[in-house]
Amino acid sequence: MNGQELDRAIRKGNDAYLKGDAATAITNYEKARADRRGSFNLGNAYYRQDSIRDAQSAFEAASSLAKDPREQARAFHNLGNSWLKQQKWQEAVNAYKQSLKRNPNDDDTRYNLAYAQKKLAEDQQKDKNKDDDKKKDDQQKQDQQKDQGQQKKDQQQPGQMDKQDAERMLDAMQQQEKNTQEKAREEQRHRTTGYGWIGCRSRSIRPKQHEHCERAYEQFGDPHVRASSNPAR
Repeated sequence: MNGQELDRAIRKGNDAYLKGDAATAITNYEKARADRRGSFNLGNAYYRQDSIRDAQSAFEAASSLAKDPREQARAFHNLGNSWLKQQKWQEAVNAYKQSLKRNPNDDDTRYNLAYAQKKLAEDQQKDKNKDDDKKKDDQQKQDQQKDQGQQKKDQQQPGQMDKQDAERMLDAMQQQEKNTQEKAREEQRHRTTGYGWIGCRSRSIRPKQHEHCERAYEQFGDPHVRASSNPAR
């Protein structure tokens, strides 16, 4: 398409755009897409139709085709708007910065840049909060699992006893019963023979006379000796 045809397509596109006929404008601008004016206007027409990805592509082409810094600045500004519409905050920030490099005095671009930076910071804070919450949840789950494991380990079921503890308790009860019976038998023999624990510890008594006492020592060990006029030596 030669220069005249490009100009004719752009004029038709502009007429349709001003009348609100975005579809006809897009058809004509597409014919002039290779021209910086055609691609820029094509982006505006797509943006009006909420075809944001198509608008983004057209503005990217316009920023590359434009030679004048101010035309480049306008293309980057509208490219930033396309990214903003898609909530691509970082991409919007980059585009607005490119626009301000070429036209530092554009208040609209500065405002849009500040807005995009604010939204970017909010998203980054949200992501950080999510990460922090996830870490807290993970730590709480680990602590809970650890506590449950310790409680399960330490907890003893009601009505149940460890087998070894039961055996030790039974042995102790049997030994206590045996000791009680033996003590009762010894006391009975002491009453019939007239000898007590003191007599058993006396050197003057012959061992043969008190074999039952010596057997008692072997069974119980040293018994408790109460005070007596004849203490064991």
